[in-house]
Amino acid sequence: MEEKVNVDDSIDAAPRVEAGEVLKLSRDEQHLADLGYKQEFFRHLGLFENWAATFTSMNFISGIPVLFGFIMYSGGPKSAFANWSMVGGFSFIVSLVMAEIAAAFPTAGGIYFWAYRLGGDEWGPFLSWMTAWWNWAGWVCVVPGVQQGSTNFLLAALEIKYPDSEVLYKGWFSWLLTAIGMLFAMAPNIISQRASGHFQTRAGVFDRFYNGINLGDEIQASDSYCWIIGVLFGAWVFFGYDASAHLAEETHEASEVVAKGMWMATLSSWLLSMPTLIIILFCMQDFDGIIAATYANNWAEYLVQLIGPNGAVAILALLWVDSTCATASCFMSAQRVTFAISRDGVLPFSSYFRQLSKNKIPVHAAYLVCALSIVITLAVIGSSVAFSAITATATIATNFSYLIPITARYTVGRKNFQPAKWNLGRFSPIFGTIAILYIMLLFSVLLLPQLYPVTKETLNYAPVCIGIVTIVSLVGWVLPFGLGGRHWFTGPKRTIEEIDHGETPM
Repeated sequence: MEEKVNVDDSIDAAPRVEAGEVLKLSRDEQHLADLGYKQEFFRHLGLFENWAATFTSMNFISGIPVLFGFIMYSGGPKSAFANWSMVGGFSFIVSLVMAEIAAAFPTAGGIYFWAYRLGGDEWGPFLSWMTAWWNWAGWVCVVPGVQQGSTNFLLAALEIKYPDSEVLYKGWFSWLLTAIGMLFAMAPNIISQRASGHFQTRAGVFDRFYNGINLGDEIQASDSYCWIIGVLFGAWVFFGYDASAHLAEETHEASEVVAKGMWMATLSSWLLSMPTLIIILFCMQDFDGIIAATYANNWAEYLVQLIGPNGAVAILALLWVDSTCATASCFMSAQRVTFAISRDGVLPFSSYFRQLSKNKIPVHAAYLVCALSIVITLAVIGSSVAFSAITATATIATNFSYLIPITARYTVGRKNFQPAKWNLGRFSPIFGTIAILYIMLLFSVLLLPQLYPVTKETLNYAPVCIGIVTIVSLVGWVLPFGLGGRHWFTGPKRTIEEIDHGETPM
């Protein structure tokens, strides 16, 4: 198959083509061209790498310990098992629905491009604009959230060895460690990418419920409320499905491979994490001791009880390494989203952030993600619930950005959507409805207070953060005098102009 293509000279394309030159395109390049984009990244990834992008973003190995202390006081073992099982199952359905759309539109921009195509000429630009801001904001919050969780592992290890060191309990020290870890996470994204004890009883695991979110003398939060708050335990791990989509322009056979990578990673994370969580809960030694501990992450107390202080420090150090690597994976997605929406002019100074290095890496986008992540984690200096607020904000923003194209798929875009070879067939509307209801549930629950009584120290700042994202995106759309997106944003920009098949160069 041959195409004559006109290439925008302002973009460093790969491969470079002179105007009027005949270029033979691969099937992936042709599909990308049909969607309006020329090939800019090196296309060198396969199913394993695509699966790994989403699998490592979820990363249940460190994901379970990150919010282990949180789920112990917001429901206990019973809530942990039930919520993890439920969230994992619903997340698998969401991944299937998103995989069907990804198979049809395999671009690095992922879901905001989907929203544009599914919204059509009337709704496409607005839905694409809103999806871009929500998805970008979500991924920018995911990066510091994951790295702060990593920092808490390291702090807990240090607190075990040096319990009397005051500096370990200072907010600025936690922020400093997170900022340093962020630089480690950024590095691979700007460099060329080529004991003894007893077991819990069955009742101790599946029947033990604990409501520990009431800090005052008065019980303000019921057991049912406490149970639903525990949804964050699983929701913080089971999202980021679009990590696979962000590598679409670097993946061979992208239409099928991206879809498979997305749902296979979610399913394998769910199935492998369930026995892992059950073993963890059965090996718990002293539940009350875990609740009463004051470490940066009370997973440390769980380990101390099980394997002693030295063993706990060793595992926490390994978890810090593992979680920092997960940050790097999430960083990659945030970086690719930043590049993609900058390519289409959504962000201020987009022309700068969309530039690629000589190794075809969006380095400037990485700098922006790193800087914003470091700023966001400043919140840990003055709030005892800043970490859970960051995680809730990231979970809400990314999931809400998924909701827009999924809803458009079954409403305004239902007649125009052309399923790819990989699709859900007659089950698509059923799974789509379940996915929409599940995401709406998450959106509602994660905005609720997580500790009572509500004070400036215990306030869940996720609604404030979500409010900022909403205001910025809406104001950015409606600004007058030709400044707002509604005046100039018409959707993703074409970076390649197609000529009818078989036409010869002039």
